[in-house]
Parts: sequence; C-alpha cells; structure tokens
Amino acid sequence: MGAKRTLRRLGAATLLLAACAAVSAGLSARAPELVGHLRERAQRWLAAWTPAPDWRAQPLGPLLQQARQRGALVVAVRAYPRPAPAGAPAPPEPDDYDTALARHIADTLGVQARIVPLASPDEKTSALDTLAGPQADLILAGTRYGMPIDKGLAMSADRTVSAAYVTGRASLVALRAAAQAWRDLAARPGAPGLLAGRSVCVQQGSPYAGRLAREHGAKPRPYPSSVHAAYAFMSGQCEVLAEDEAVLQRLMARQEWRFYQRLPIGIEPDARQPQILLARADATSAGYLDKVVRYWKASGALQQAREQRAGLVNLEVAALQDGLVCHS
Repeated sequence: MGAKRTLRRLGAATLLLAACAAVSAGLSARAPELVGHLRERAQRWLAAWTPAPDWRAQPLGPLLQQARQRGALVVAVRAYPRPAPAGAPAPPEPDDYDTALARHIADTLGVQARIVPLASPDEKTSALDTLAGPQADLILAGTRYGMPIDKGLAMSADRTVSAAYVTGRASLVALRAAAQAWRDLAARPGAPGLLAGRSVCVQQGSPYAGRLAREHGAKPRPYPSSVHAAYAFMSGQCEVLAEDEAVLQRLMARQEWRFYQRLPIGIEPDARQPQILLARADATSAGYLDKVVRYWKASGALQQAREQRAGLVNLEVAALQDGLVCHS
C-alpha cells in the first residue's frame, strides 16, 4: 500500500509540474514571478515525495565501474574566468552549475569528483582531446553549441544521456527602444520574424541557441559563460540576450537594467540536443546517468542549483557595474 500511495503522489506531482509548464507558456512573458513561484511550489511538493533510489543496486557499465574502482569520477565541465580588474585577468574556474551535478553523480557512485576544465569557444582544443588527454569519463557542459567538439564526434544513444540537466525556459531582452521598433516592424504584413537576422548573446553550451537559429532565424553568438554573454550584450556586441528566465528575472530588477525590455518570446530548451557525453559508448552507464539526472531534477536539487546559479550571475554582473571586466 505504501508503495502505491507513493506512486500516486509522484504521479500527482508530475501532473502538477506539467500543469505549471502549460501555464508558463501563456504567463511567462507577462508574469514571470508568478510562474516561478508556481514551479517552485510544485517542485518542492514533488521533492518531498521522491524517495532516493538505492544506487548500489543499480547496474553500472564498464565506464562507471572503472570510475568506482579508481575512487574518482573525472568530469569535464565548462570553465571561465570570473570578472576581474582590467589588466589583471583571473584564471578560469569551473562552472558551478555543471560542477554541482558532477559532484552529485560522483556521490551516487560513492567516489570523489575530479573536475577537468573544458576549452572555451575561442580555443582550438577539441572536447575529444579532453576525453583522450586527462582521461575524463564524461563531458558535462550543456549542448555542443559553441563547444570545441568535433563535428564528426559520434553522438549515439549509448554515448549520450537522454535526460537534460540544463533546463528552464529562456527569456529574451533587448534595448527598450530597439524592442519597440522591432515589434512595430514585425507587425507589418510580410515582415520577417522579430528575431530574424538578430545577433543573440548566449552562453557556451546554451540549450536555446539551436532553436533561436532554427525556428527564429536569429544569429546566436556563444560566450564562455552567462556573465560573459551579459557583458557582451551590455557592450553592444549583440542585439539580444537569451538567458534562463530565473537569471533575467534578477537582472531586470537591477536599476541599471531599466533601459532594457523583455521581448514577447520565450524559448524552451532544445530537447533534441544531448547535454552529457560519455568518453565511449556504454549503454548501461548512460542509463545509470539518465536515472541520476532525473532524480537530481525530481528531488529539487536541480532547482536549488538553478537558483544558486541565478544569484551568482547576478553578483557577477553587479561586479561589472563596479568596474570589473570580463577577460576571455
């Protein structure tokens, strides 16, 4: 009876999350705070009734078996230099959001997480070298958009994880005057879409870039991090900034962002783009990782990491207002 009751509660919570997602499609542009509150309440309800799996009982493939035997899971993640004074660049540091999931995966295996920085978009190093060189077990760095990943690198189902870990609807912002002019132009009969031909600043590995280009005719420009993308946008390198609405909600509350305006377009993550790549084909390990990511999401850990990321980006953007700069 207890198991059935838990399943019923999980099913109800899943339906509640789906309802929130449906509501967000109509409300996110008008009331992002309300949508965020609904999602948070639903996520907390689901987390309260999500039992932790017995990870020791889950089958492991050769890749993760070796990681357990060596006592460490080697994970390549995005890395970027934080804002620093002009002429005094800071060294690249691992992305906190990617690292949070990497450590969670390692915890389920009962091993340490060894973090390896992935090359930035302006470097020529391939992600394939990251797997072959430091012997990373996984690349955990969003989608391949803007990544130094070989075009011919196989992305078969037994080498990728189907569950996405970079989630959340994206909002778009532009200069207030430009946004209004684009709306007027797009309203004319036969006019191109609002984003057609527009340059859009995005983070390396952005799950929104592919859909922006494919469905809206935009021209995404990848930068090493969200703060680098925001810095480029504020510097006039792009016409639009596309970012997780949790991040933009905080940025738009800042006084210095009063000159910007949200565009009436929301972008869902591109579900067709895998976000986790294994060092080699291993269907069993890929299945294990899929379960881990799904539990990370259902338990509320993803939402917590997402909120922490939003706060961190807000602080880093605030540092730019204090005179620090983004070094590449």
